[in-house]
Amino acid sequence: MLRTKVLIIGGGPAGSTAARFLAKEGIDTILLERNFSFVKPCGGGIPDAAFDELGIPRNIIKKDVKNIKLVSPLNNAVDIRLEGGFIAIVKRGEFDSLLREDAKVKGAQLIEAGFNHFEEAGKQITARVNINGKEEQIRTDYLIAADGVNSRVRLALGLKLSSAVYTLTTKIKNDNADTCEFWFGESHARKSYSWIFPEAEGISAGTGSSDPGELKGMLKAFFGRRGLNADSTATRIYKVPLWSGELYNKDNILFIGDAAGQVMPLTYEGIYYAMKAGEFAAMAIIAGKPSDYKKLWRKRFNSRFMIMRKLCDYFLRDDNSAEKLVSLCRRHEIQAATMKLWLEKSSDGRKLISFANFFRKVLN
Repeated sequence: MLRTKVLIIGGGPAGSTAARFLAKEGIDTILLERNFSFVKPCGGGIPDAAFDELGIPRNIIKKDVKNIKLVSPLNNAVDIRLEGGFIAIVKRGEFDSLLREDAKVKGAQLIEAGFNHFEEAGKQITARVNINGKEEQIRTDYLIAADGVNSRVRLALGLKLSSAVYTLTTKIKNDNADTCEFWFGESHARKSYSWIFPEAEGISAGTGSSDPGELKGMLKAFFGRRGLNADSTATRIYKVPLWSGELYNKDNILFIGDAAGQVMPLTYEGIYYAMKAGEFAAMAIIAGKPSDYKKLWRKRFNSRFMIMRKLCDYFLRDDNSAEKLVSLCRRHEIQAATMKLWLEKSSDGRKLISFANFFRKVLN
């Protein structure tokens, strides 16, 4: 039986960040990742401010994106130039490996293994895991579930998985772009949007829907609208959790990132918030107060997520509402407030209130 102070299930940005902060403080930490070679389907976009905030080397950035394009269902387009920052594009495989390696350098133990179930999950936690085809036990004081939208830890505790939107993504290497494009229209994106994101090599294109069965036809429709070759590359389906803000910890088991549904409504941005959740969970464990994690996360992000949830429910409900969203984004003051909120990740409540006030008349 292995013994540790903290066991982290999942080696993506959330779990690796928690491990980095815990190991830096000398906390005995084991990080489990089922497959170190797994690369999550993801645009790999992160606000550049996150790199300094979280101590991540900027040389991992592959491309700087300073332009955003919104296209309404009726093909009305708005081009927005980002000021005061940019969207940093990374390769998810390289990025995740860098975070894990940094956690290892700081003292965390990395093990390629899958979580099976709990033998006990009280004040003391014993997890059964699969290491090289053999079931082993790991005993720990705290456990951090960072095992994604299909969290096995949630299921092992009898907790329902987060509601989710399904996405279908493809990579096109023989194309190029320097703008993040968001295309709205129920014919190819229901309760979501379709996208073109720049990548280190080529572009990522995809769409989302609450019904996975309609994704293939929707992606084809989007490619036709955008003028792309729908048969050019393979596609991958992935679930993106829908935030509800209900789950933070169950006694000494803490949930972070996609396992907690911490993806920003409307934009569906997740990497930054997953890493901050990892930091907050680590801070709570270091203090010996796992319930502090909820307080830290809610103080910093809850109002922001609640506002975006309302905007998402309103503007993505149908084509008329999406048309209104793009029209509103023509206003310079709304562009400025939105980009500041997106890029700066400021905890200044005044900026959040200013942003909310722009949309208050629409939502009321």
